[in-house]
Amino acid sequence: MTIRHFVTHQISKDPKEPAATLHCSEQEADFDDEHSERFYSQATSQLKGILTQRAGKRYGAFHPEVTLMRAQIQDWKGDRQNFMSLTRRLSKYFANSLDNTEFAIDGYLAFIYEELADSDRLYVFHLRRKTSVSINADMTLTETHYIDFSNTGFGVMINLTDWLVQEEEKYITFSFGRADKPLQNQFGDFMGFTDTLDTAAETEAFLQIVDEFSQNLPAEQSFEYKSKVVDYCMEQDKRGEAVDFTDLADYVESQMESKPESKSGEDFSHYIVEKQKERQASKPALTPEQMAEQGAPTAQVAEAIKTELIPDRRKLKSFIRYSGKNKDISLSFSAAMLEGDVVFDGVNNRLQINKLPESLIKQLKAQKEDD
Repeated sequence: MTIRHFVTHQISKDPKEPAATLHCSEQEADFDDEHSERFYSQATSQLKGILTQRAGKRYGAFHPEVTLMRAQIQDWKGDRQNFMSLTRRLSKYFANSLDNTEFAIDGYLAFIYEELADSDRLYVFHLRRKTSVSINADMTLTETHYIDFSNTGFGVMINLTDWLVQEEEKYITFSFGRADKPLQNQFGDFMGFTDTLDTAAETEAFLQIVDEFSQNLPAEQSFEYKSKVVDYCMEQDKRGEAVDFTDLADYVESQMESKPESKSGEDFSHYIVEKQKERQASKPALTPEQMAEQGAPTAQVAEAIKTELIPDRRKLKSFIRYSGKNKDISLSFSAAMLEGDVVFDGVNNRLQINKLPESLIKQLKAQKEDD
C-alpha cells in the first residue's frame, strides 16, 4: 500500500455570488478498513491514469515569489502541521482566492499523498460528481451520487522528492481537464505554478531533427520511419514516461525490416544527440562537454544534451497527418499521401484527392442514384 493519505473537501462557487463555499472533511481515509482501502486505492489509480494519459499537460516548478502553497507543504513535511491541516488550509486559501470573481466551481478537492520506492508525491484533483438512481436492499429506488471520473477537472502532481532535493526543475505536472480553463489557470496562479518546460517547442525541435534524418533515408523507409517514431512517442506519453532517444532508436530498428541509418552511417540515437549538442553549443551556455569537465552533475549534463524528450501529443499527431475542419467539412489524411494521391494547389488554395475511401464512394454513388 503506497497511499498514505487521502482527503476530500467540498467546494462550490456560483459566479453570481461574491464568495465560495467550503465544507471541510472531518476525517481522512481509513486505510485500516479493508473495504475503505480498496475504494481509495481504486480511485487513486483511476485519477493517476487520467493525469498521465491526458494530452493537455504542463511541466514546471513553484514560482520563487509565490510562496503560500510551497510554505504550507514545507510546514507539513517539517512536522509543523499534519496532513489534514495542510489540506484544509490549502482548500481555504484557494476558496478565498475565488471571492469576488466570476469563476464557477462545484465538486471536491481531493488531496492524495503517495510514497513510492523512488519518490514521494502529492496529488491534488478537482473531482465532480454525478447523480443517478440505485436500488436499495428492499428493492426500492433511491438517489445516489458517484464520482464522475470522465469529467475530472484539473489534476496536479508534485514530486516532493525532486523538489526537496532540488535536482529537477520540472517537479510539478499540471493536467488540464475539459473546459474551465480560466478556473484551472486560477488554481495554477494560486499554487504558484510556473512553466519550466515548453513541451510543444521541445517536440517541434525534436521532430525537425527526425525529419532531417528521414530525408537521408531511402524513399521507401522515410515515412515508415517517421510513423514508427511517432507511434513510440505517443505510447510513452500515454504511459506518462519520457522518450529516451536510445530506447526509441532500438524500438524503431526492431519494427523495421532494415535498420534506418543516415547516409553518413549514423543511427538515429547518435544522430539526434549530436544535433542536440550542436544546438547547445550555439548558445552562450557551456557545452555538455565543458559542463562535464567542470564537474557538473550527470543529470545537468544529460539535460543539456537532451537525451530524452517529454513529448507534446498534438505536435506528434500533426507530424504525420494533416487535418482541419470548419462548420461544413472535416478532413484528415496521412502526410505520406501529399503530392501523391493528394495534391495541393497553393496558388488557388485547392486540394485534389485522387483516392477516396470506399465507404465515401458508396455514399456518393448512392446519393447520385437517388437523384
